[in-house]
Amino acid sequence: MKVIFTFLGLFAILTTQAQQNIVVTGSVKADDGKALVNATVTLSYIGSKDTLKAITNAKGVYTFTKVKPTKAVVTISYIGFKKFVDTYDFTGATSAVNNNDVIMTPGSNTLETVTIESARVQIKEDTVSYKIDSTMFRKNDNVEQILKNLPGVQVDKDGKVTAQGKEVTKVKVNGKEFFGGDVTTATRQLNADMVDKVQIIDDYGDQAAFTGIKDGDPTKTLNIQLKKDKNKGYFGNVSLGGGTEERYQTSLSVNRFNNNQQISVFGNLNNTNASLFNFGNLTGGAGAIAGSMIRAFGGAGSPFGGLGSSDGIGVTKSIGANYRDEISPKLSLYGSYSFSQKANTVLNNVNQINIQRDSSQLNQQQTTDYSVTDNHRFSFNVEYKIDSFNYIKINPNVTYRKVSDDYQSAFNFFDSKGSLRNNGTNKDFNTSQTPNISGSILFNHRFKKKGRTLSLNFTGGGSGTDANDDIVNTTIFYNNGTPVFNSIINQNITQNNNNHNYGVSASFNEQLTKKRSLEFNYAYNRRFVGNDKETFDVNGNSKTMVDSLTNILDNIYTTNRFGVNFRTTEKKYNYSVGLAVQPATIESNTLTGNKLQYKQNIVNFFPVVRFAYNFSKSRSFNLNYNGSSNQPTYQQLQPVYDFSNRQNIILGNPNLRPEFTNTFSMRYNNFDFISGKVFFGNISASLVSDKIVSNVLPKGFGLQETRYLNAKGYYNVNAFYTYSIPFKNRKYVVNYGGTVNYNNNISFINFEKNTGKNWIVAQRFSTDYKLKKWLETSAGFNFTFNENKYSLVQSSNSNSNIKAFNITHSSRMFFKNDVNFSYDLEKTINKGYADNVVANPLIINGTLEKSIFKKKNAAIKAQVFDLLNQNTSVSRNVTAYSITDTRSNRLGRYYLLTFVFRFSKFDGSKAGANMQMGGPGGGMRMMGGPGF
Repeated sequence: MKVIFTFLGLFAILTTQAQQNIVVTGSVKADDGKALVNATVTLSYIGSKDTLKAITNAKGVYTFTKVKPTKAVVTISYIGFKKFVDTYDFTGATSAVNNNDVIMTPGSNTLETVTIESARVQIKEDTVSYKIDSTMFRKNDNVEQILKNLPGVQVDKDGKVTAQGKEVTKVKVNGKEFFGGDVTTATRQLNADMVDKVQIIDDYGDQAAFTGIKDGDPTKTLNIQLKKDKNKGYFGNVSLGGGTEERYQTSLSVNRFNNNQQISVFGNLNNTNASLFNFGNLTGGAGAIAGSMIRAFGGAGSPFGGLGSSDGIGVTKSIGANYRDEISPKLSLYGSYSFSQKANTVLNNVNQINIQRDSSQLNQQQTTDYSVTDNHRFSFNVEYKIDSFNYIKINPNVTYRKVSDDYQSAFNFFDSKGSLRNNGTNKDFNTSQTPNISGSILFNHRFKKKGRTLSLNFTGGGSGTDANDDIVNTTIFYNNGTPVFNSIINQNITQNNNNHNYGVSASFNEQLTKKRSLEFNYAYNRRFVGNDKETFDVNGNSKTMVDSLTNILDNIYTTNRFGVNFRTTEKKYNYSVGLAVQPATIESNTLTGNKLQYKQNIVNFFPVVRFAYNFSKSRSFNLNYNGSSNQPTYQQLQPVYDFSNRQNIILGNPNLRPEFTNTFSMRYNNFDFISGKVFFGNISASLVSDKIVSNVLPKGFGLQETRYLNAKGYYNVNAFYTYSIPFKNRKYVVNYGGTVNYNNNISFINFEKNTGKNWIVAQRFSTDYKLKKWLETSAGFNFTFNENKYSLVQSSNSNSNIKAFNITHSSRMFFKNDVNFSYDLEKTINKGYADNVVANPLIINGTLEKSIFKKKNAAIKAQVFDLLNQNTSVSRNVTAYSITDTRSNRLGRYYLLTFVFRFSKFDGSKAGANMQMGGPGGGMRMMGGPGF
């Protein structure tokens, strides 16, 4: 009986205990509503060490089957999201409890086992935002290294940044321009550990940002948002290096940030082809002949900061300063000054095929070009918030370029049968000065009625070019291999180009309902181009003006644009639909000779369509259409002969009409928070009415004359995509992407239409891997195909294709005692280029670095560049009437020993604790980006 009672007692106790245990369930989701699979959920009792663990299933659901009816803490962890912690009271529960859904938010939570994490991406209409954390860079990395780690972003060896297939042309820091918007300067001089967020923005301009009506073709702008604790303090570095082949480089970077006040001073002196500033084309220019370029040498961005990656060998001197300050809550000032002088020598081997009717002409050249270029750039901004209704921004800009260029070439022209038609030499010594002053005043006003706004933007500027050109062309002409006669042209050409422009644009917006508005806009622009060209025949110490080659041309281009747009804004989507009409007048007057006058009146109508749909914070779709006009250049308009190049005589056409471009674009972006997969894709097409094209007239003996006319039929289609997939908790990242570009080029040969069908297909596959804390490595394979066919010419050398294979591999290794080693390998195989141009270089660079001093704020670097001494570049340029292959010299093998001292102190941190080196050199490519 005792045994029976004992058994019954134990049964009662167990039954009571079982009744006290309860079942707890719940679900875990991301902020876009998707279930989070394999999230780790723990339940622990307050005051006890007992802990229960569970993993969410395919629907994001977790279950605990034996939970005590007491208070407990539930903790949920998931890679890439902030940890969730909350207290639940199960006292009194008798059977089952269903917890509320837990919505996880993106954050910096990472586990020790995770070696790399994809950038957290937010996508909102015109902005792709990347949240930056410490897993994406190393100490001493600059911002450029972060960009190489971002899906959809590419950085080449020269520091040019491309995002979603389009070049980034401007940079901002905390929403304000930095060094005049110079992208390379900011990405190579700012520290990676200072960055909180990186944004890629489709920028339609300040006026569009205020009105919300986005018209025209946007530019890509990079905005670098700094961490709050990095906005007060100082940082910088000093480097000094010397090496073999008499190579040297010195640099200085000093930055003082005090919240809204920022002061930066940069300087650089080197003969390693490293550029501190990128001045681009300060003189502007329009109406260039459409073409397409493929550069076969170059990969996913060198870890060596662009040293030796530009054509030629030169000496660069640079200095610049950037200033920003908020004088008061209403007044903000920011601007910069930059100066650079570069002396550069470029040696080219050129193989150019000029298209003629049923045949082609081959031009082979060896050229030497020594130039010294001084660039000055000053930019300033004044922003004044008059009150809560009125805002004004004033932006003056001044640039000045001075060039001295000594160019020499030896050329040979052959016909399609390989017979020599002419050969000789061309010498051209040119000096020019180009000042440019421009500015804008933007005024925004909000009325008391909600949604009613007025925006006015006034622009104006003036520029000029004062050039002196001494040309000596010596040519021998052949018939069946026998010299027939020779020609010597010795000319002095002076040009005084005087331009000015001004305009005003106005936008008035009326709110119709809470979600709908109507905008009326108007824009007036007037551009004057005056070119005074004088040509002299030189004979010894005397020169005589040639009236037939001398001309004074004035050109005035005036446009008025009237438009209306209807805009609807919903939670998930918005769209704008409108119509615009643009009357234009173009007037050309020749003030010498017969003093001819030309005038045309043109009217263009075009719709304005824009649609944006935001599926979530990480997925969006955009569709856009816009129209724009382009004025011909003075060279295309000037009705006098230009004999400065004896082999290609040029005659302008004052009856040219402006081009009008219709552009359609479509974009889809998607980032999956759960899997880390990233996809960016876009496609765009441009159709140009009245395209300004060349009309080439063969003149015998290998000579040709180029004229210009308007034509129909030119269009361009371009597609870009990139797909990034992480594996094994983002330990491996695989990237695949590419571009497809088609140009339907139009030209005329002796007034007969010639269509050039040009395909460029580029594909890249890359993979990144990070092994714990000591190894980062990446490898990539690029393939590029360029095919071209002309309708009038069937010869194999004119209708040709080239292929370029590019293999890249780079690694960084981190050892004990603060030693790291990095290397970069790149092998290029080119097929289809001309024999005198083709090259298949293997480039190997390496760096061994040792941190020194107690604070590890200095380093000694031993570097080797182009170990095998094969550095060169090969490119192909395809236009409507020619195919040009070029091989250019680059800086060859040298060794460099550099001392770098880094300093920094931010409020709350010790000096030297978080400094990284900006400037040339940089670090190895990081994980996660497609890098093609």
